[in-house]
Amino acid sequence: MLKIRRYSTADHDDLWRLHLLVIAAAGVEPTHQHYHDIFHIEEQYLSGGGEFLVGTTQNGMVVAMGGLKKLDFDTAEIKRLRVHPDFQQRGHGQQLLSKLEERAGELGFRHIYLDALTNQLGAKKLFLNNGYAHKGASVIDGFWVNVYEKSLAESE
Repeated sequence: MLKIRRYSTADHDDLWRLHLLVIAAAGVEPTHQHYHDIFHIEEQYLSGGGEFLVGTTQNGMVVAMGGLKKLDFDTAEIKRLRVHPDFQQRGHGQQLLSKLEERAGELGFRHIYLDALTNQLGAKKLFLNNGYAHKGASVIDGFWVNVYEKSLAESE
């Protein structure tokens, strides 16, 4: 069972290592400037009205992470949703996604936006299974991504 808690500055090195593992598995160069936000979680997520969660094993090993970034009054973006390659296919991504959606609702967001690299088929399946609408493909910072949206409001 994954233990989910809020990010602490003590998590930084573990999160960077996890991030590098996951993007390497997706075939992405680890030095890309696109990932600067991981070095500024407090400013980019927490103090901006969002959230950043960390998932650990029972013995405290960081194996998952995910952020919720405020885009505007109604909309948040889920970013950096990562699960350690050795811990995938165990429901950890689902647990983290559900918790981020729950926090989005608590924070008053009505819409969630996210994207994933087009080759991340597990992420695509996770998002579609959770009611996200595929809005098409796009290029963001030189990466081909699939874009997804979901409404948290009961009636839209």
